[in-house]
Amino acid sequence: MAKSKRVLFVAGEVTPFAETSTIAPLARSLPEQLQKAGDFEARVMMPCYGNIDERKHSLHEVIRLSGTDVPMGEGTETVTVKVASVPDVRLQVYLMDHDTYFGADKGTIVDGSPAPEDILRRALFFNRSALETIRKLRWDPDLIHSLGWMSGLVPLLLAREYSNVEYLGAAKSVFTPGDQDPGSKISAELAQDLDIPVDGNVPATFSDTGTHHADASILPPETAAEGVPQFNPDGSQRGEQLVSFYDQMLSEVPA
Repeated sequence: MAKSKRVLFVAGEVTPFAETSTIAPLARSLPEQLQKAGDFEARVMMPCYGNIDERKHSLHEVIRLSGTDVPMGEGTETVTVKVASVPDVRLQVYLMDHDTYFGADKGTIVDGSPAPEDILRRALFFNRSALETIRKLRWDPDLIHSLGWMSGLVPLLLAREYSNVEYLGAAKSVFTPGDQDPGSKISAELAQDLDIPVDGNVPATFSDTGTHHADASILPPETAAEGVPQFNPDGSQRGEQLVSFYDQMLSEVPA
């Protein structure tokens, strides 16, 4: 029996845990619709913001995944991984936690706060944590779909740091921008300080970075750009749309 194709969704927000943008309901619905529409297995990762009610959502730590070192410039930080189930759906969400980046006083990021360097550090920690956790799970995704600016570094890291890494090297990347972006740009100085392999493509926003480095992009239903695929406004049809989109990507022969 053929193995199901695997898709990892990396999102800055997922309903019902955090939902201040249009990405949150999209990240909640797409994995469910994908698994119903085709032979796909999906997993979801997001930040464990300090304002998430862990008791309400029955979050608990995954001991075997916690404690992984995450490269952050010249040093490392340690991630704590928690998990929760999406109500009424056969789907688990893994939440990346860290006292400094997602502590009790830190919720989702809004325009103008915090400082650009803090935003970059939070995003970098989350993006690298998601990839390092997948390695520790030994779960090899065929595709990694990043949703929203907070996950905009994943395509870059996948292409520049993880292209030859076991469980991740063969994965293709997809990026979907959201309706929010802090407007902060990744500068050459910050990239150098945090050892981010930008290869001269700076300054750039997180969403621009995700779009530039992803193998493909698909836009949310409320956004349009010539020549770029867009999610169908009819949410009930997105599962079939994703299956077709992913299958086309996976069938393409590398140049």
